[in-house]
Amino acid sequence: MMTRRTVARAALFTTGVAMALVLAACGGGQTTASGGAGSTAPAGASGSDLGGGSTFIPVTSTTPPPAAGTTTTKTPAAGGGGGETGGTAECRPANLKLTLGPGDAAAGHIYQALRFTNVSKANCVIVGFPGVSYVTGDSGSQVGKPADRDGAKGAQITLRPGQMASAVVTETDVDVFDASACKPTATRGFRVYPPDSTASMFVAQTGRGCAGNPPSAQLRVQTIKPGAGNA
Repeated sequence: MMTRRTVARAALFTTGVAMALVLAACGGGQTTASGGAGSTAPAGASGSDLGGGSTFIPVTSTTPPPAAGTTTTKTPAAGGGGGETGGTAECRPANLKLTLGPGDAAAGHIYQALRFTNVSKANCVIVGFPGVSYVTGDSGSQVGKPADRDGAKGAQITLRPGQMASAVVTETDVDVFDASACKPTATRGFRVYPPDSTASMFVAQTGRGCAGNPPSAQLRVQTIKPGAGNA
């Protein structure tokens, strides 16, 4: 026969076991599903790290759109080539007219201005030395070497519609050279390339040039300057 103390101890033991089972059950029920509301994933965690087959998707920051009424300014790309400045295009044969100024002779040389007039409806810029050579025949075959550059490169010039710039050309009289070295040849005019241009222009003027190799330059050209270029 059990005494009252034995019964009490048995009851306490039974109660303790029951409470332990309840606490264990409660503890298991407190585990939340990964990714659920209020859960926080560790930095760099993957789906396998979180358990339960869930997948961690990191949040990617985005730049908010501009507020209403604001504008976005883009830096313009570096523009164009050679003499292009401030969005004004370089002068090209298509928007230029080429003429010759009156010549001036002295000491076996002829000085003459190549005149470039802007015949377009827009401003253009021009700077540097034109390419100049003698040509002959119906095919415009070059006669001898092109002109050497004479002096320093000048400043950029903005030609408004109708305005003129010019470059002085110095021609050496072929008679000052030995004929066997010069090989004098009849010429029909000048082939001229405006600075930075791969397209040429032609201006007529009959004369003679050296098809051979004279001891010094038969042609020299100065930098382009504003105006008609009085030689």
